[in-house]
Amino acid sequence: MNNSDFDWDAVRVFLAVAEHQSLSQAADTLSLSQPTVGRHVARLEDQLDVQLFDRRQTGYELTGAGRRLVKVARTMARSAADFGRAVDLEKVDAPEQVCRITLGEWGQQFLTLRVDEITKGLDRVRLEFYADDAFWDLSRNAADIAIGNRPPKHPHLIAQKLGDIAFHVYAAESYLEAHPDAADPLTWPDQIWAGYCGSRARLKSSQLQNEILKGRPCRYAVNNSIALYNVLKGGYAMGVLPDWIGRSEGLQRLTDAPLAVNDAWMSFHERLRLHPTLVAVKDRIVGLYRQRFAEAAGCG
Repeated sequence: MNNSDFDWDAVRVFLAVAEHQSLSQAADTLSLSQPTVGRHVARLEDQLDVQLFDRRQTGYELTGAGRRLVKVARTMARSAADFGRAVDLEKVDAPEQVCRITLGEWGQQFLTLRVDEITKGLDRVRLEFYADDAFWDLSRNAADIAIGNRPPKHPHLIAQKLGDIAFHVYAAESYLEAHPDAADPLTWPDQIWAGYCGSRARLKSSQLQNEILKGRPCRYAVNNSIALYNVLKGGYAMGVLPDWIGRSEGLQRLTDAPLAVNDAWMSFHERLRLHPTLVAVKDRIVGLYRQRFAEAAGCG
């Protein structure tokens, strides 16, 4: 392979096609035309002299070589994102400091309602929230702060534990009034439930709900956490929520003991410590989460 004319941008296209197994969906993600995506893939295969995909009627499926090389491509994506963000952080004297935060949908809902508390007195900071599980993705900006349920694996990231997240069954008061037997776990298989569909079905709360329903589908399924909360808050169904959301938002907890407990973690770049404004943002976010978790744990 000749590195002098290697099409590095084709790696970005390769990752998108591998993720979506479709030229058209990859094209939509990358804001490119489908023929352009196809040319990038073909050119990369020519340059590498390796077939990356099997073209099938059902879509683009990675070959054995493609599956092995996609791991390397993801490492390249992380490195590119690292480099770009490192350049940004070197601009200490820039008129505006950008803090990029990647987190789940619940976290985005929680923090965006408290942006004044995060930025008070910090006139030169801009907050960018990315509600996305894919922390390192070449098609997205690298983040300074990540909030999730496990500590980071990358050696240049620092971890802080925010607290414990317990999962419980919740329902609105109006649902309980209409279904007075809902507090009895023996009735739960016959109750009305709301849960996740699509990629969100992999979440812990969805797995716990499936155990309760023994694989039976719930009546309402959404792929967005705020939509799930709206269904429960409206009194239309029961559901499984993390306690720091369910209890703190006025729903009634129906389980005495948690169904499961997860850790909540913040991770951030070690370079962040060189920027007092961004450190202040980080510390305020840590404080908000810990206060919320403590309130939820004390609800009893």
